[in-house]
Amino acid sequence: MDRNRLTASRRTLLLGVGALGLSGCATFGGGGSAPTIRGLDRLPRSQTVLNRFVIERKLPGVSVGVRTPDGDDVFLQAGVLAFNTFDRVTPDSLFRIFSMTKPITGTAAALLIEDGKLTLDTAVADIVPEFANLKVATNPERGLDGRPAREVMTIRHLLTHTSGLSYSIAGDGPIPRAYREAGLTPGAPGGDTNQVRDLDELVRKLGDLPLTNEPGAAYHYSLSLDVLGLVIQRVSGMAFPDFIQRRILNPVGMSDTVWRLRDGDAARLMQVYGFSRDGRTPPAPIPGLSAEDYARPVTLYSGGGGLISSTRDYLDFLSMLLNDGRAGRVRVMKAETARLIRSDILPADLTAEGGGYGFGGWVARPGHPRQGEFGWSGAAGTQGWIDPEKGFAATLMIQAMPYRVVDILSELRPALDADLGITRTT
Repeated sequence: MDRNRLTASRRTLLLGVGALGLSGCATFGGGGSAPTIRGLDRLPRSQTVLNRFVIERKLPGVSVGVRTPDGDDVFLQAGVLAFNTFDRVTPDSLFRIFSMTKPITGTAAALLIEDGKLTLDTAVADIVPEFANLKVATNPERGLDGRPAREVMTIRHLLTHTSGLSYSIAGDGPIPRAYREAGLTPGAPGGDTNQVRDLDELVRKLGDLPLTNEPGAAYHYSLSLDVLGLVIQRVSGMAFPDFIQRRILNPVGMSDTVWRLRDGDAARLMQVYGFSRDGRTPPAPIPGLSAEDYARPVTLYSGGGGLISSTRDYLDFLSMLLNDGRAGRVRVMKAETARLIRSDILPADLTAEGGGYGFGGWVARPGHPRQGEFGWSGAAGTQGWIDPEKGFAATLMIQAMPYRVVDILSELRPALDADLGITRTT
């Protein structure tokens, strides 16, 4: 990374960083191959959106990667890694991707299905006996009293958040509160002081708490993908992070996607800021999410939100799924497996955020202007999506919380469509 201190004015710095970062004529510190397409030439409307958000100090910096319909990789960036610094954003800057970890975990499950070791209808309790006697809350808004579950929780339920599990962040009701009290808070480094140590302890404690609803009855965003991490671990016979590394990260070439910052990585990690919704309070770094926190040893590997990644790496992952399981010359999975991952496996009588759901990510159903799109987002505003019908993939990397408090995505999407010559019907 170029760490020379620039002497230009603030406005020139912010504009110049966006333009200089577009040329793609060099590799920026992460060991990835250099892009060959100038983003400013290829996606000018999209670059204008990035520049404006940085110039107006809505964000310190932003990075975007696009696999175009003709197979080129285009990278756009503007700004710096933290307000009032001079370290510019590149395609190899690092970001906490939080729930964008979920499609990677879903992909790992799909590989085990391809291997013949799992099916969508496999009972979770067959692999996780800690879930053999699950209960369903009789009144989840009032307390933890429960009755025995009538339905069997399956792998499909974990993949689509229809398991009946909940999240510690899902409000202040009795079940989320019980999750917090039990230390069921994966996804952030260190978590709460009482956070469970590993995935085995996670499911042991989850098995003692009631579900919010019967498995398969409703979409309820949850730590289902964290439980799926333990399923993958037990079925594969190797540690969950090792399976992810060997079957996904290594073959795709995602050398900058990690659970823990390595020596030297901190200089490439973008600062994550908390923003007020009314814009009156200046953004401030969020405690507990610093580079130092992410450099600490990891024992609770969160398949729902634990990874750090770069624009280049995540675009390579999405492009592999778009390219029916092939990453360059490497076949990571069968074509039908890649198509299954990005397909809607949610029953037709259920909806997830107004659409369907695939292997850890949302799917736009027929009739939606982006029908067939598969993707998911992260708590700090990151977003990754595949549009198989239009033949492209894209990822947006920022670090702003709470989720979508800085809504650059709503402006980036139409700009990107316009740059790619895509027309949508409403």
